[in-house]
Amino acid sequence: MSARDLFNKRMELFSAGNVAGALEQYADDAEVVRFLGVARGKQEIQGFLTGYLAAHGRFDLISLDQFFETDDAVMWEATVDTANGAARIYDVMMLDESGRI
Repeated sequence: MSARDLFNKRMELFSAGNVAGALEQYADDAEVVRFLGVARGKQEIQGFLTGYLAAHGRFDLISLDQFFETDDAVMWEATVDTANGAARIYDVMMLDESGRI
């Protein structure tokens, strides 16, 4: 799966509120680093995704504003429509050799 495919699938899963599907994009030893702390492993990441998606209600892509990838990383800036209105989202992800986060 290309980095662009990962982004498109992520937006599709987030828009549908599909936590289980989004969780499949992560490796077993993944970490989500955020200002409020680190979610380590699938159980903690599932909790993070559940809360994140519930807080926003939906993620309907308005525009992909910036996108950059290397051999093992991808980052983007996008504008999405959520239940709370338009929002800018920024993600930087390191990918393992299988293309998982």
